[in-house]
Amino acid sequence: MNLANIITIIRIILVPIFLVILLTKLENKEIVAFSIFVIASISDVLDGYIARKYNQITNLGKLLDPLADKFLTIGALIALFLIGTIEAWIVVLILIREVFITIFRYYLLSKSIISPASFMGKIKTFFQIISIATLLIYSVFPKPYDDYFYKVGLNLLYFALFLTIYSGLEYIIKHSITKN
Repeated sequence: MNLANIITIIRIILVPIFLVILLTKLENKEIVAFSIFVIASISDVLDGYIARKYNQITNLGKLLDPLADKFLTIGALIALFLIGTIEAWIVVLILIREVFITIFRYYLLSKSIISPASFMGKIKTFFQIISIATLLIYSVFPKPYDDYFYKVGLNLLYFALFLTIYSGLEYIIKHSITKN
């Protein structure tokens, strides 16, 4: 087990901690949950950097890293729905895409094809993280800034939703054409 994979596993462990904090009635839970979310998100960049710089890229990392991203973003989106910040249809569309691509990735794996996240998939993840972070923290701002940050976060989420669908289609088309 190398350092990059350990950081990815820590990110996975942070997800339930983040969710418990966000879904409880703790004082300042938004700030604490936001902080954990940001730390987990930054760890994604860190583990990728370490893996590339120190030649620690492994098949395990190629599989765990996108799963850790999915656990973090889907968990956060479900929690944002549960606390009334976003609507269910957004979560459902993103969840369907993520589950389908994960199943497709495992199908490719069964054919001995390891397929890491694409560049567009990484851009999608970036916008999901920025939108979620904004929606986690908007309510701590005083009026009228809270409304502004909510609208910014929601519009970023709509853009992330577009990228989510686009990158999923791109991934399927790429691997359907090149593998036939």
